Formats: sequence, C-alpha cells, structure tokens
Amino acid sequence: MPVTLSPTGRTSGSDTEAWRDVPVACTLGGVELGERTEQWRTLVAKAERREEIGDGVRLSFPVGAELAGEVTALASAKQGCSAFFDFTLHLAPTALQLDVRAPESAAGMPAHLFGASA
Repeated sequence: MPVTLSPTGRTSGSDTEAWRDVPVACTLGGVELGERTEQWRTLVAKAERREEIGDGVRLSFPVGAELAGEVTALASAKQGCSAFFDFTLHLAPTALQLDVRAPESAAGMPAHLFGASA
C-alpha cells in the first residue's frame, strides 16, 4: 500500500493535489542545503534503478527496514523544506520504491535532484 508523505498531497476521497500549487522554493540555505544535498546523493547512490514517471522520477531500492527508514526520514525532511515535491513510498516484501513528483512549474527538478533515468 502506498504511503503518501506529502502533507499537502492527495486527501482521502479527493483527487486534489494541492502540492501542485505550492510555490517552488526551498527554505534551506547555506550549510543546511549542502548537508541535505549530500544526504540525497548518498541515498540516491543506493538506488538499484531510476526511471522517469509522470511528473517525476521513481527510485527503486534494495528491500530492508533500515533503508526504508532512511528513505522515509529524508523524504519527510525534504517535504518540510520543499513543499512543492510530492513523495510516495511504496513498501512491499519485494519492493521499496520512492516516487518523487513535482508540479509543471518545477518540471525536470525530480530527475535533476534525485537521479536521471537509468
């Protein structure tokens, strides 16, 4: 079952995607931004596969509870500083996938920040 991490994302019984209307901006700067960027580079390097999806990118990781926690924590932190991203984590016994989507005004950012197609 997909878990949506976006507090501005889809709501139960609604197709509303409010994250599409949030300003494209990141509230981090300086050292924090550099540290967060490095954390994402490290995490993305663990992905076994990267593929483009509608409005974004899907990262597929090796299955494991520790890595799932790491993915969840980092996606949640990124959502806190860049509310225009929509994160959906798919957990299954044989799959750990993170979908990262962005509105049209930020087209290309998921692939640039989280890994190009592989």
